[in-house]
Amino acid sequence: MREELLGRVDAERLQRTTLDLVRIRSYTGDTREVAAFYARHLEQIGLEVEVVREFPNAPSVMARLRGSGGGPTLEFNGHLDTVPVDHPAPCVKDGRIYGRGSADMKGGLAAMAEAARVIAESGVPLKGDLLLVAHGLHEAPDGHGEDLTDIVRRGIKGDAVIITEISADVLPVVGLGLSIFDATVRRPGEPSHELLTPPGTPHPIRGAVGLVNLMEARHAELARTPLPYVGAESFFLGIMHGGDFFNRWTNACRVVGTRRYGPDTAFADVEAELRGMVRRVEAETGCSIDLALTRVRDGFRVAETEPIVVALREAYRTVAGRDLPLVGSRMVGDAPIFI
Repeated sequence: MREELLGRVDAERLQRTTLDLVRIRSYTGDTREVAAFYARHLEQIGLEVEVVREFPNAPSVMARLRGSGGGPTLEFNGHLDTVPVDHPAPCVKDGRIYGRGSADMKGGLAAMAEAARVIAESGVPLKGDLLLVAHGLHEAPDGHGEDLTDIVRRGIKGDAVIITEISADVLPVVGLGLSIFDATVRRPGEPSHELLTPPGTPHPIRGAVGLVNLMEARHAELARTPLPYVGAESFFLGIMHGGDFFNRWTNACRVVGTRRYGPDTAFADVEAELRGMVRRVEAETGCSIDLALTRVRDGFRVAETEPIVVALREAYRTVAGRDLPLVGSRMVGDAPIFI
């Protein structure tokens, strides 16, 4: 049976499907065209397909291959959207597919469809259903998994879920959570010439530097306690901007970055930590700070002994002839939505 199923996998068809998906631009929040294509593709395979338009510009595709009943449902899950960055036309070079979303993660969507096709055409009896779900609000900051969260809250999910993202040769069992902080340090009044600004006027850039210094100190503290599989929690500064002229005393400075945290750290803990830093800087500098903190995903942990983990590793060993390493992921994924 194993050899028969593997023999039905068509690498050229898999490549064509991936290229067809990559050719369709699908930035987060505008995935209607690629969702329609994927739905048609799954219908042609013979799956029962439903398109959910709770988010009209980012519809979700759900497809099901029915089992005989009485068994658990296995879900393949992936996202249709890509980061909003232009890329040259997709192509194949030296056996690799290049193009926006080819790895993240239209290749995974194509693999989901190919696996479903192989199972459907082989007539392998399934006790439970095979469920495929593809959604379009994954990539931050424009998406935060709102569509997938809505689907899961309505009870549409597998008893076990394989998210076909990150890698084909490792299995993440621990992942970091991610929050995005956006802090604007302010003082009253308009920007003014440095020589005409009264002594003692709060300086937003100095306040922003103070805030960044506290984050850097916390980052160094966190680095001393790495977590299994994923390493240490972290702070990262991506944007710092203040002022509009070399001799003008600005009235605002903005600091934006990320706080990545482990599965045992709650978002509420992260928020309390950052607001404590804000209060300290406000007290020391006389500035006020507007803090916006967005939770993208929490961290997750899956036990190494979970049946789906054991089954995946056994299947990989059977097909590839080697062990499937367990790893951690510092990248944001959708696993926490299911856990």
